Amino acid sequence: MAKFDKYIGIPYKNLGRDFDGIDCYGLVYLIFKNERGIILPDYTELKYDKKWYKNSCESHITDNISTCATDRGMFVKAAKPYREYDCIIFYSGSRIANHIGLYIGNDKFIHCLEERTSEIDRVSMWNKYIYGHMRYIEGNNIV
Repeated sequence: MAKFDKYIGIPYKNLGRDFDGIDCYGLVYLIFKNERGIILPDYTELKYDKKWYKNSCESHITDNISTCATDRGMFVKAAKPYREYDCIIFYSGSRIANHIGLYIGNDKFIHCLEERTSEIDRVSMWNKYIYGHMRYIEGNNIV
């Protein structure tokens, strides 16, 4: 997990995608770019529109995200167990999915909350907020 140490303490910046500042998706984007050499699609390409609800009557990120394939690859729903580089989707006390983190192994994930800095937490401490998780597929290979 030492390879993720350099991503700890990056300040929050809305729409940030580099070490000067990141939002939660920006952290996932930055790690994939630097550690895997993969440029993820921007969240706007993933149809993020604040309507990813945890409710069977509404669409949710894990229901519609795989329809957003780009020429670089796509996210797909993933089944447990979590694997390193799986994205975990969280929702707030409301039904709206509004947070994403990256699983890094051993019950830990890295994320950045609004107005804070990036940090590592235990997945088990966040279980009640987890909706699901996704895995990024580049070409035909799961990465």
